[in-house]
Amino acid sequence: MPKSRKTQTPKPARKTARKSAKPTSKQQATKAASSRSSRARSSAAPVRPSKKAAIVALLERPNGAAIGDLIGATGWQTHSVRAALTGLRKEGKELVRDKDAAGVTHYRLAAA
Repeated sequence: MPKSRKTQTPKPARKTARKSAKPTSKQQATKAASSRSSRARSSAAPVRPSKKAAIVALLERPNGAAIGDLIGATGWQTHSVRAALTGLRKEGKELVRDKDAAGVTHYRLAAA
């Protein structure tokens, strides 16, 4: 007795409809309400200084800051702190690099 073969049923076509570019009136109302509530919250919330501002503040100290100080202030990894220093250089800030007696490199912003 030969084995019976199952016939393959065609799979249903995928739906390829995309969301329309124009938001519906319900979406517009929701977006407007959320923007109003976020503005109300943002005015009452205290402003947290950015990590870049923290780096600049440390670099403005007379002795500057070591990479370890900058890592502790931002929570970033070493390569991220060095990239931030490079970004400051590209913005036109002049960084001075000095080594102390222990051989630790300290970075500081040059006096303007």
